[in-house]
Amino acid sequence: MDSYTIILFLLIFLGGLIGFYKSKSITPPVLKLFPYFLMMQFSYQLIASLYSFVFTNFKSNYPIFNIFYLINFVFFSFLFSQIISAKWKRIFIAITAIIWVVFYFINLFHIQGISLLMTYSRTMLGILVVTYSLLYFHEILTDDKNQKNPLRDATFWVVTALFFFYLCSTLTISLWNYLVINKAYFGNVLMKIYAFILYSMYIAGFLLHKNYLRLEKPL
Repeated sequence: MDSYTIILFLLIFLGGLIGFYKSKSITPPVLKLFPYFLMMQFSYQLIASLYSFVFTNFKSNYPIFNIFYLINFVFFSFLFSQIISAKWKRIFIAITAIIWVVFYFINLFHIQGISLLMTYSRTMLGILVVTYSLLYFHEILTDDKNQKNPLRDATFWVVTALFFFYLCSTLTISLWNYLVINKAYFGNVLMKIYAFILYSMYIAGFLLHKNYLRLEKPL
């Protein structure tokens, strides 16, 4: 593992610790699960790296990432279904999430398989997360009753981070074979930059979050 990967792991772990520390003041309730999600991210990415670079001689860790695509997407779908209030949007999320899960298993058993990186499932996951993010942005822009400052709302930071990461990373994966200059691949560098920004935005959201519900309580 290079120094950048170690820094990224520390950033994920730090995000989880800050999330646990701020969990009592974070709303909505679904975000209280986010620190656990970050610790899961830390654990499986650490295991994947140790498997390839320590326990084996650079053996592929794609099966580990393929399995966690499913877990990540289920969590993201649940997250968006809880932070979005419009009924038709929640129905859309539920239907498309079920379609993705069905496609995931078809891809797993009949198309790409677990030994290869399941880019079809990953691309579809990225498209859906970006779409769900746009539904959330539409809701906060059209809700006249929403008086929250987005920059002081952890939910906004989390969704913006997901939108940025999955938009940029999905485009990068789609153009992977073209990201070569003088036989040097820049795709891996870009993905690490995206991940660094992703987890940094999570931390910023936790630190800047203001508990509006607590402020509204009478003295």
